[in-house]
Amino acid sequence: MQTLEQQSLVSFFEQVAQKNKLLIKTLEQEQCFTVDQECWHFTLPDLHLFLQQNNDLFSQINYQQFRQLIFSSPINQSVKPYSAEVTITENQGKVDKSSYALVWHTIE
Repeated sequence: MQTLEQQSLVSFFEQVAQKNKLLIKTLEQEQCFTVDQECWHFTLPDLHLFLQQNNDLFSQINYQQFRQLIFSSPINQSVKPYSAEVTITENQGKVDKSSYALVWHTIE
């Protein structure tokens, strides 16, 4: 059974995968993120800070707890029905330094 935090995190990624207009616009306005036609780029520290500032559920979760939460949540499983997946785009050898992207795959 998922915790409330896991459910909220998965829901956030599902909304991005579905290209929720309001959420995508919010992500585009954040200087730490890049959104283009194919994907949304982020780092874990930036995502943690964004969620802390925009979701009360994450305001009390420290970064170590967030990392544990993100790696224990079925995010890719949840976004796959929307033809999306989270990938590592720039592997720096440490998860905190690496860059990630939620990629929208075009259906042919």
